[in-house]
Amino acid sequence: MRAFVLSGGGNRGPLQVGALIALLQAGIVPEMIVGSSAGALNGAFLALDPCLAQARAMTELWREAGRRKIVNANPVAKLLRLARGDAYIVDNARMRRFVHDMLPADRRCFGDLPIPLWVTIAHLVTHTLYVYGDDPKAIIADAIVTSAAVPGFFPPLIQAQETFVDGGVVSNLPVQLAIARGATEIWAIDLAIRMNIPQHPPAALGIMGMSVMPLLYKQMLLELEAGARTHGVTLHHVPIYDHQAVALGDFKHNEAMFTAGEKVMQTYLEKPEPNVVHYPARHMTHELPQGPAGSRPFIL
Repeated sequence: MRAFVLSGGGNRGPLQVGALIALLQAGIVPEMIVGSSAGALNGAFLALDPCLAQARAMTELWREAGRRKIVNANPVAKLLRLARGDAYIVDNARMRRFVHDMLPADRRCFGDLPIPLWVTIAHLVTHTLYVYGDDPKAIIADAIVTSAAVPGFFPPLIQAQETFVDGGVVSNLPVQLAIARGATEIWAIDLAIRMNIPQHPPAALGIMGMSVMPLLYKQMLLELEAGARTHGVTLHHVPIYDHQAVALGDFKHNEAMFTAGEKVMQTYLEKPEPNVVHYPARHMTHELPQGPAGSRPFIL
């Protein structure tokens, strides 16, 4: 069974749309979809009608998100929430309305979809992956919004005093979930990170992201390695490194990302590398900046 596995990546989601267009142009059609965070949004809308026309229509989905400004990053509101000690700094009401409005009235639940879709969320305390999609009555919009609940940025889901957040906290590219649900051919579209040395010191949220993201990505690479070693599974890992600096709420680069994602997938399809995991380049010692007086870099 062929699965498309779509990673999280925030506002870099249009890169995935471009890659999906290239896959479907090549006649590679999913029989199931697994998505986390931004990949949950893209996956859900492709699962409505898994064909090339729908993938092309998804470009308008991201354009509409920009027109609606679904991420309301008002700096005053963020400061007030920080001062109050809230669990998030950006409200997700606009995102929830957007997802609800974009889904057809007859495709609200997982059981309404023509192919299986699985969406991941994470239990914040135990770092356990929870999965939507096995219950046909589960609400698609609820799953998407929770899967995109970046910890500290968007509101978490509080259920019976338990906290659930973005599925990418545990598995940002849920390859093992796809295998567990019967996938034998996996197209893993990875909105990959490349930790470039910034020209200027990042802001507070940037520092938090740069501290956590490499650890999460390392865990994801381990999951990919396990998938590539699984007997009877053909894994295509397609990392897309473009547009690393696009922030949540910034939709100005959508058109460029559609094009870039499509180009990356077309290049991969010209020379596919099944069961090969692609790793981001590491900084060599001579590339590293000078450290504080008395310190020297030590690369593990």
